[in-house]
Amino acid sequence: MSDSPPEAAGSEVPQPEEPLVEDASPEEEDETFREADNRSIRHEMTASRQEWQERRQSLADLYGDELPSPDARDLSGRVSNRVKKGNVYLAQGDIHVGQGRSQPAVTINELTETEIADVQRTLISTQSQTDVRRLLDSRRLVLLGGAAETGKATTALAALLDWGGRVSWIMPHGASTPNARDWKLESGHGYLLDLVDTPAAVDGVTTGIKRAGVNADCRVIVLVPEHVQSSIAPVIEHDPPPNRRVFTKHLSVQASGARLTADDQQMLDEELRALTAPWQVVELVRQVATAVESGSSIESMLNRRFHRMRSKVGKDLERRRPTLGRCFMTSIAVLHGLPEAEISGAALALAERLDEKWRRDHSPKPVQLWENLPAWLDYVDAEATPAGPGGGRSIRLRRPELASVMLRVIWEDQPTIRDSLVDWLIWLGGEGSWHTRIKVGHAVGKLATFDFALVNERFLEVWSRSRRSRDHQLAALALEATAEDPSMTRRVHLHLDSMIHGNDAKKSIAIRAYASSVGLSAPDQALAAFKTLVLTRGVKFHHDVAQSIAYLYRRSTALTIMNHLADWISYGGGAGRRGAALAFGRLAALSVSSPERPHPSELDPHPSLVMLWRNALSFEEEGRLVVPESWELLLNEWLRHYDERPTVRKMTDQIFSLTDVRNAERALLYLRLWRHHGEISAELHHHLRQLVHRS
Repeated sequence: MSDSPPEAAGSEVPQPEEPLVEDASPEEEDETFREADNRSIRHEMTASRQEWQERRQSLADLYGDELPSPDARDLSGRVSNRVKKGNVYLAQGDIHVGQGRSQPAVTINELTETEIADVQRTLISTQSQTDVRRLLDSRRLVLLGGAAETGKATTALAALLDWGGRVSWIMPHGASTPNARDWKLESGHGYLLDLVDTPAAVDGVTTGIKRAGVNADCRVIVLVPEHVQSSIAPVIEHDPPPNRRVFTKHLSVQASGARLTADDQQMLDEELRALTAPWQVVELVRQVATAVESGSSIESMLNRRFHRMRSKVGKDLERRRPTLGRCFMTSIAVLHGLPEAEISGAALALAERLDEKWRRDHSPKPVQLWENLPAWLDYVDAEATPAGPGGGRSIRLRRPELASVMLRVIWEDQPTIRDSLVDWLIWLGGEGSWHTRIKVGHAVGKLATFDFALVNERFLEVWSRSRRSRDHQLAALALEATAEDPSMTRRVHLHLDSMIHGNDAKKSIAIRAYASSVGLSAPDQALAAFKTLVLTRGVKFHHDVAQSIAYLYRRSTALTIMNHLADWISYGGGAGRRGAALAFGRLAALSVSSPERPHPSELDPHPSLVMLWRNALSFEEEGRLVVPESWELLLNEWLRHYDERPTVRKMTDQIFSLTDVRNAERALLYLRLWRHHGEISAELHHHLRQLVHRS
């Protein structure tokens, strides 16, 4: 959850508007995506700030302690290292990459001496490493297959380092397919490429690599899914190292002086047997080292870990009192932190669904009534907190990290209620408040990290056949939450790439989903998709695209976004000019500036700024400005900085050197109005007026 909210919330935040798209037949698809008229950009941006903040808090609650460090890759342990143009995270696990800026299809980053040392000092040799190393003596290309999250990348790195001493990671971005023709592979160098998420691309990419590497004395290892067969290169199946050996090795590095008692070691051995991936072992070592350093007990540390919490939740579910407690547990797992009335009401709605289903099949007793809320709160270890006079109460778990554990246990260990749970979540997202929709969408996204295919079938496909914008929002929220797990980010990108080529509902979902950490991890991919939709699909997606671009706007993406919008104006005709005007209007309306998200007036002078301002100030549709607030924004968010910001002074003079007669007349009118109301000085009024007259 490394991407911060775009802006701080204001003191008064309007609720986001209700869906603009209602249910309709498939034949009416184009008509159901009409945009609303007269939507205030300021109102929209203010509402979005609140929604973005609430989304970030919801994800933080949902993931709890699962992603404890914003710049560390839990999939491969907790050793984080900075490389050129991104982060690469290493340990006795797979390596994955986080990118936060505009990039080409791939980047190739060489590991530093420090990173190499991190791999080598904690390495556990395996037979697959020996086999791969042997093949590298005679083969330029080797495929290493195996189950996900089993340390294949570390094994491959060790083999490449042993062969040549230098190794680079080939990093695909978003849903892009690596094209070896664009690479410059160096002699004597080892390269690692992960194609685990794109098995269909293995043959094509490996063929390209083989051709590109014919004249280069280099070596490439490609990570592929288990049981992959290839006629292009030999495939070695990976054998993961034993958990106990990984634990011992990493503990000797992270806490060489740690002395564990026999009881501590017995508890840790039990925990190790429950772990399925080396990165999980590395994370356990980190927690043990922290506990030893702080003097806390190993047992108390283990009680906060997933497997212990899962056992506790499972035992709580076996308790039959209170009767509705399990429904309340399910409700709070999804709606944690919302008002008591919403959580308890949702619990009763789930109970009614379950009662109706099983009474029809097995005729049990009806749902028990007259249970008191304190019994439910005690059952799930939660508390009701007053929100102030007349504000009701909200309910929060005393241990928020239990929410995601409850959700997982209920989903995975209670298959008899799964159908009812799916129906309940779809109903809850469709009928609840926007606060509820955020929680439901994110809960479904969390479920997708357990079983993406099932969630896609039962939720995402259902929502993508809907004509209601709130259902599209739910699907986008689910994909946002799924991608929050770094092991799922690439899969979400691939899913969005297919959705952007689907029906209009799927396109709408993809646009919204890109307005998250998903889009920030591959902004070029998002902007390319936006361009296609803006220029080819009429006006139906322009507002959603503009909102998503406002989210993606960061210091690192600002110039890329400006250049994209300028291209829309230059080469996109009327549709491009309209889309650019709406998007830039939202960037100009950023009322709170920060180092991460500077206002456009704080950027270095850039020619695109003049073009974007002129377009927003002049582009009309049916005799009206597409961005009617553009002149107000020019005054309040731009001209007021004329004296202190060089960018504003330089760009303003060019903006008012207008050549279009109609826009020049409009500029003179606004200058007269602003001077009449004392909004600008006489000197600035005279200066800008002269520029307009000379144009």
